[in-house]
Amino acid sequence: MNTKPLGLAVCGGGTGGHIFPALAVAETVRHLAPDQPIFYFGKADGMEKELATGRKIPFYGLELRGFSRAHTRPTGIFAWNNWQSIWKATAGFQQARSLLKELKIGAVMGTGGYVGGPVVLAAVSLGLPSLIHESNCFPGLTNRFLGRLVRRVAVSHAETAKHFPAKKTVITGYPLRERLNEPSREQGCMAFKLDPQQRVCLIFPGSLGARKINSVLVETLPQLAKRVPDLQFLWMTGEADLAMARRAGESLGSRISIHSFIHQVPEAYAAADLVLARAGAGTVAELAATGKPALLIPYPYATAHHQEHNAALLQKQGMAEVMPDRNLTVPELMEKIIKVLKRLNIMTGRATEVKKDYPAEADQEIARWMITMAGSRE
Repeated sequence: MNTKPLGLAVCGGGTGGHIFPALAVAETVRHLAPDQPIFYFGKADGMEKELATGRKIPFYGLELRGFSRAHTRPTGIFAWNNWQSIWKATAGFQQARSLLKELKIGAVMGTGGYVGGPVVLAAVSLGLPSLIHESNCFPGLTNRFLGRLVRRVAVSHAETAKHFPAKKTVITGYPLRERLNEPSREQGCMAFKLDPQQRVCLIFPGSLGARKINSVLVETLPQLAKRVPDLQFLWMTGEADLAMARRAGESLGSRISIHSFIHQVPEAYAAADLVLARAGAGTVAELAATGKPALLIPYPYATAHHQEHNAALLQKQGMAEVMPDRNLTVPELMEKIIKVLKRLNIMTGRATEVKKDYPAEADQEIARWMITMAGSRE
């Protein structure tokens, strides 16, 4: 008799907000049920492939592409790019159905978007237990559609639950990366050669960087350093802007630590007194979970203004200030940062309260549900 448990599949791609929750759940499955096969379904050439395989999670790539939001108006919905996306989504759905059967998958988790949609829909069509996780405050179109079909909906924020059927929706929080709150401030500062006796501003504009923010910071930081002599900077630039940032940071010496990408994310948060960032779902969740005050500059072209909704939540809780991207100039950013620094103690207190109430075991809750559902089919 074959007692090997049915496999589990997570899916999501395109942005870190779709990828990292799926990876966190997959890694937790491996801890909770080491003998349970776990697979990652993603875009064949997406960054999720490298991230999954780097964690030794078997990856299956689907030939998918995103929809052009510029063509979603009635006059442009039949744009050729979107016809190609529809065709690829249909092919991806069929490919996912075949893989789910071939790999003997017992339960599926999706994080929305054009990658998660076809896979979760394929699971539903096969009668497999499926769950979606919505990271943003305002859910995306794919998850709003799938929410009516899947067995369970997990959301990061209480404000999101009203958009889904109440009987199947649970507030789990965001599946956080491992060790997020483990390092001490001293360990965090040591990792980046910063002085723990001075304040640190972590600049974290996204997993791929943010050209507009970086371009303004190149002029802002040297001036800001003169006005606030006890402030240090930990700056993730993205590869494209690394050389530009290093030239700008030469005058700051040991007060600045510049990186194209930060792998030691828990240490970075531990070192930070203030975070300057975009307002992606993952960033907002990690700020709440680590209790870090922030100055958020929402990306203005995010689908359905997701980042503006995300930023507004932390602003309402008193732990963040929000600066519209259209106001992003050197003088405006300088004054905004100084204003935030004057209120930093108040904002830190509010952030600490938010951290106390933030659900920190979303990955375990979702992983256990998947393991249980797959087990019920064996």
